[in-house]
Amino acid sequence: MKHYLRLELNRAFRGRYMAIALLVGCGLSLWHFYDYIWPLRTCVLQGSYPLSSFDRWIGGENYSFQAKIYFMFLPILCALPHSASWLFDGASGFGNQAVIRWGQREYVRAKYLATFLSGAAVAVLPLLFDFLVTNLAAPAVCPQAGYGLSPINETKLWSDLYFSHPFLYLSAYLLMDGVFYGLFTTLSLTGTIFLRNRYLVQLLPFLAYMGLYCLGSTTGHLSMCPAGFLRPSQLFAAQPPWVIGEAAILLAAGGLFIHHSERQEMGLL
Repeated sequence: MKHYLRLELNRAFRGRYMAIALLVGCGLSLWHFYDYIWPLRTCVLQGSYPLSSFDRWIGGENYSFQAKIYFMFLPILCALPHSASWLFDGASGFGNQAVIRWGQREYVRAKYLATFLSGAAVAVLPLLFDFLVTNLAAPAVCPQAGYGLSPINETKLWSDLYFSHPFLYLSAYLLMDGVFYGLFTTLSLTGTIFLRNRYLVQLLPFLAYMGLYCLGSTTGHLSMCPAGFLRPSQLFAAQPPWVIGEAAILLAAGGLFIHHSERQEMGLL
């Protein structure tokens, strides 16, 4: 599996679609920096307690247009690099050659892992870039609960960690985002069991993402909306039952793809 996984990761991370996805994400970050962060640089020179970069980067606030766009359409960017490669491999004959050389089980699992990692990278790397750029204008001082400047309060997940060890909070949340957006991206693979249209398969993670958002908004269970609870600023408070439940469903969908694909012929058409 190592050989084929290396090949799949090469295809996922060194292709032009990965570059496009990262450029779009980092472009939104620079736009956010120009509109909302750069004007704050003068606050550092004031005598009052400075605004913290933890409260102002694109993942740490809930008011900017760029943050809304980024977290609303992120599943589309995550699916761009590698989610349709399963259909491409079946149509081109590459998949059959890979199965003959390395075995179907290794091929399927390497494909799933590479798709997961590519989606996670597209989600997390622009966020890391944005946080680093934000620190060019705003200091990374520890957020203060009593000032009322932070979107995090006692009702939010890991709120104690946010105000005591913000870097640890940031790391934990980026890890959760990487896992979730990677799992959402693998829904494209599950969709190939039932669909043969490349564009519909690539849109499937976004449709599931927005379906949960619409369902949560309609029923009043906002904590089930991943577009809200996956923002480190927690537009909607992340509740462990919803987080664990949705992660379990996404993992089950990935298990369905692996179980089905390991037992089927590679001919996708």
